[in-house]
Amino acid sequence: MTIKLNLGYVATAIAPYYSNEYKVREKSEIALKKILDNFDVNFIPFHKTIFSTKDSEEAEKFFKNKIDFLLLQTSSCSAGEQLYPLCNITDKIGVWAVPDIETEGDVKLHSLVSTSHYLAMIKKVLFNKDITTKWFYNYADTDEFINKFSVTIRSLVALKKMKHTKIGLVGGISPGFDNMKVDQSIIKKNIGISVEESTIKELVKIADSFDQKIIDSEVIKIKSAASSISVSNNDSFNKVTRIYFALKKMKEDNNWDSLAVQCWSQMQELYGVAPCMAYGWLGSEDGIAVSCEGDVQGSMSMLLLNYISSAEKSSTLLDLATFDKEADAVQMWHCGVSPRHFSNEDGIKWVDHTTLGRKTDKKYGVAGDQVFAPQETTTTYISNNAERILVLNSSIFEHTNKGFDGTRGWFKNIHLNRKKITSENLVNTLNMVGHEHHYAVGQGDYSKELIEFAAWNKLKLIKEIPLVDYLSPMDD
Repeated sequence: MTIKLNLGYVATAIAPYYSNEYKVREKSEIALKKILDNFDVNFIPFHKTIFSTKDSEEAEKFFKNKIDFLLLQTSSCSAGEQLYPLCNITDKIGVWAVPDIETEGDVKLHSLVSTSHYLAMIKKVLFNKDITTKWFYNYADTDEFINKFSVTIRSLVALKKMKHTKIGLVGGISPGFDNMKVDQSIIKKNIGISVEESTIKELVKIADSFDQKIIDSEVIKIKSAASSISVSNNDSFNKVTRIYFALKKMKEDNNWDSLAVQCWSQMQELYGVAPCMAYGWLGSEDGIAVSCEGDVQGSMSMLLLNYISSAEKSSTLLDLATFDKEADAVQMWHCGVSPRHFSNEDGIKWVDHTTLGRKTDKKYGVAGDQVFAPQETTTTYISNNAERILVLNSSIFEHTNKGFDGTRGWFKNIHLNRKKITSENLVNTLNMVGHEHHYAVGQGDYSKELIEFAAWNKLKLIKEIPLVDYLSPMDD
């Protein structure tokens, strides 16, 4: 089932002004439909301009329990009493002003004044309704309106989808990663996401059930996608491909939207492989977000990036492995799980896992090895049982240092909440707030949408804590 945002549109006015003569509502409705055709939105406009409290009450009945967001346009100067019924519809309202067409002489619309009037009433008179607002300006066919409105639609569509999301947790968290434990009931309350659990034993059972012909066919595709292969045991491809199909089946059978799967140590104990390739292949070929190490909040963070960007290929999950003060950059890395669409021109290599089995005679395949291509990125992480969110945008660049073996890239020009932050201060901030050590990374800059998503959902933003050489009570 496709989850869609239900968006209502209503226009207010009073008779002495020229909203009707200029057909503000009618023209706006046509332009809005054109914009919203590009999004997962049900557009529900009210059929007439509101000129009275009675009209507002009619609109209230029309929209009640039908919409998630109300776009309220003061199509001309409007009366305060028209606002009250409209504020009974939803707790998310956009108030929209349009400019006067004639800039001298007799004022014909006076729309901006009423937008300010309405916003003040919502914040000061109707504060107990706890309505979140955003204001818009200009006509719906202008870049100024389209750009600002599109940020809102992407954030609200993601919010609606997140509230209907189910995440499959398979195998629980990896041993000792207790900082990633979550309270599923609090997550459900804060952001609406449900978590359902299964086991690695069940995953392996399903993996062993697939016909060998299906596996062999997919292994050919997987191997052909690599720029090189250096895996000690060729049977690892057979097993990890089975894990790929098993996870895909579990997702489909349970109607899960994304997965959080333990990758060690049960996977090695029960099946003798490193499943990194399967997770990355689900991301690149199927657009499915799979977080490793059983990280539920990592999975929901990856899914949020996928929802906001509408990308066909998934985001990834990384560690912040080190930082370079001279380049003012951080190296984001994981041991081999990132989808291949992140790679530079050298492509992805299939290798044995870089750390599992190290210092022993055991080797575990299959993992990926790649350096990320230069590109703009968004990094996020919903943490503290979905009470706060990290929002970063930055640029991957070609460093002379290739980084640690695995899937990795160097990130510079880093912004926290769209404000520049040094790599050193970023690391300090994350350590001081007790960040869970994982980061969802997606392609493109969607930091505006994430900050607005946080505002609509009342999530706390992580704020900068500059590095000093002493402990401050402010850091606690």
